[in-house]
Amino acid sequence: MRDGAAAVVFDDEKRNVLLVKRRDVPVWVLPGGGIDPGESPEDAAVREVQEESGLEVRIVRKVAVYTPTGRLSSETHLFECAVLSGEPRVSDESRDVGFFPVGSYPPPVFDVHNGWLTDTYENRPEIIVKPVEGLDWRNLLKKIIQHPILSTRYLLTRIGLRWNSK
Repeated sequence: MRDGAAAVVFDDEKRNVLLVKRRDVPVWVLPGGGIDPGESPEDAAVREVQEESGLEVRIVRKVAVYTPTGRLSSETHLFECAVLSGEPRVSDESRDVGFFPVGSYPPPVFDVHNGWLTDTYENRPEIIVKPVEGLDWRNLLKKIIQHPILSTRYLLTRIGLRWNSK
């Protein structure tokens, strides 16, 4: 599994945050994805935001590095970003995209990302380094019971079987 990069993108007033509803697993997430070979985490975060939302952004600061806790997670770099240009739009990877008031997100939001948003809002001067929280087999089993279709789609994407639904 490749290391990843994700971005918390605020509007100009920092009252709203960008979320993307994925096509393959229709949940709301922070824009992000795998880091390509030879690519820096910063470049990956900027690229992923552009690919998934159509927005050109700049890195404001590095918020955290989340370390893997098992096979369900990989090292992920989280950045706070600001919009340089563009308007939110859907892409091949997203079925919906938009800015939402901080703390008021459309369901379902990927649980892990709720914690990452909290880490970003704390605005610590140092980079947070901690294990990925909430992505373990026990929590996965709970999600499978609560949301069997979404969970199955998620598991299939983790093993490389993806599909885009319209």
